[in-house]
Amino acid sequence: LGGEKMNRQIYVHYGSTGFDPMKGFPIRNRKYWPKPEGGLWASRKNATFGWKDWCRENDFRECDPVSSFDFTIKDESKIVVVSTLQQLRRLPEVPNRLKTTYCIDFEKCLRAGIDAIELCWYGDEYQSVANSDLYFELYGWDCDSIVVLNPNAVVPS
Repeated sequence: LGGEKMNRQIYVHYGSTGFDPMKGFPIRNRKYWPKPEGGLWASRKNATFGWKDWCRENDFRECDPVSSFDFTIKDESKIVVVSTLQQLRRLPEVPNRLKTTYCIDFEKCLRAGIDAIELCWYGDEYQSVANSDLYFELYGWDCDSIVVLNPNAVVPS
């Protein structure tokens, strides 16, 4: 007994065959937009409505497993999970004139020790916990996904 790894969540990123910490970092806020410039975007491998599902449903692009990679997040990392408006509003906000959209201050989050932010709202597995309409609050986050702010939190599989 002992020495067993925690059952870590596995994430999948499409569009690249491996993690490059030099690409997409450091992250930066984008004016009037609820997504940062940069970061590592992915969805849980077992998500019922992740990036692959959104792409298929919207005929957006082919999520080719050959051009993808899996990763986990280090155990000691801080991931903020958002399933409700209350959880979202606990994150620092960049003031913006778009009153329907909540623009997270990603740079401030990173300075506060937050390594990643994960939206867990769209999929069937979240229907019992998800409330509020986060669609417009996080406009552009079209599926359950994670954005990694700190490249040091990533553990390539």
